[in-house]
Amino acid sequence: MSRMLKLVPLLLISVLSGCGGLTNSTSFREMSSAYREVLEQYANDNVLLNIVRASKSMPVSFLDMPSVMGSGSVNASVGAGPTIYGVAPSSVSGFFSPIGGSSVAGNASLGVNNSFNFTQSSLDNSSFMVSFLSDLKPGAIASLGNSQLATRDVLFSLAIESIEGQDTQGKTLVKFFNDPYSPKFVDFQRTLFNLVRAGITVEQTQGMMPVSAPMDAETANRSLQGIATATSIPGTALVPVKLAGGRDGFQVMRMMPPDARICLQQQAADEQLSFRVAQSAYCKSSKAGSAVVDKSKPEVTLIIKLRSVRNVFEFLGALVNIQNAPDGRVIRVVDSDKIAANSNIEEIYAKSKPLFLVNKGTSSSNALMSVTYQGTSYSVPRDDNNDTYTNQVLVMLSQMLTLTKVPGSIPLSPAVLIK
Repeated sequence: MSRMLKLVPLLLISVLSGCGGLTNSTSFREMSSAYREVLEQYANDNVLLNIVRASKSMPVSFLDMPSVMGSGSVNASVGAGPTIYGVAPSSVSGFFSPIGGSSVAGNASLGVNNSFNFTQSSLDNSSFMVSFLSDLKPGAIASLGNSQLATRDVLFSLAIESIEGQDTQGKTLVKFFNDPYSPKFVDFQRTLFNLVRAGITVEQTQGMMPVSAPMDAETANRSLQGIATATSIPGTALVPVKLAGGRDGFQVMRMMPPDARICLQQQAADEQLSFRVAQSAYCKSSKAGSAVVDKSKPEVTLIIKLRSVRNVFEFLGALVNIQNAPDGRVIRVVDSDKIAANSNIEEIYAKSKPLFLVNKGTSSSNALMSVTYQGTSYSVPRDDNNDTYTNQVLVMLSQMLTLTKVPGSIPLSPAVLIK
């Protein structure tokens, strides 16, 4: 009996320890998995909600979760209580001399607790809004263009606000606005389609800034000490230049920070346009601008204005209004890379797909995401077969929004603490 009293607690502790380890591991896995799912849904709903707000010309507002803290604990206790019937309970020796009716009863308990604390910060501050309301830079377009999901047609359909053509005197000859409400919106789409097929892209450029005036060899020899001091600065050098009359000379130049510009890689399909693109519109590595063109059309310098991220939300809000109007229509976009050069308009249109779809007033359990705003539900249908560009648009918009979160835009101290 004495040996049995020793073994029972040890057995209970062993079993309880194993269960506690298993429960703790499972609990942590479930906690982290649930957090990932909630955070993903939180970000998606935030994007869709602000698209809906923009569709109603209402202010947009963004929240972020800068930190999430999880805690979990497992409390276990074990005990064993013997019940002994002694031969002579009134004496010590008789009390510890058990009879056959003695027994041992064990007890064990296990408690699991887990919780999450997270901070929810508002991005309604000047640091975020300055970036959010500023036009996208060509360098940002170059970064967004590295996404393998989005086509150039989708990217530039979202990012470009207008395409303008100016003559050599700076007079505007043509201008197309990326406004889906405009009856001339199809002209913008046709122009953008041709520019995408001409390989519209972003190239890095780096210029040089003169530090000294041009000088001949004699002047350079007399200024060797000053030249040595100037060229000791990184990025500064003495470079050969041409002087007046074709003479060889020198000038101290400093490299400028790298810049980016939008340009064309291939010959623009001028036969589809009412103008021809000037040589300045082509990338430096491209020789397409020197090809034979129709000189009966005016030559223009392309001026491409990019949107701000705020205006991208307004553009998508306009699409929501247009497709859910009584006489609703869907804005479609073509993947230029999949269209043959000799395709007719029917073939091109047949391969076009809706740019962005949102259903108003209906909700579905199979929706990709859904929100309710001012008593009306809005949902994005799932597109597992890639029948639309909706998923691409959401990816691009999320990346654009991330680019606006400059250092300092997310407050260090939380605006709202939820426990």
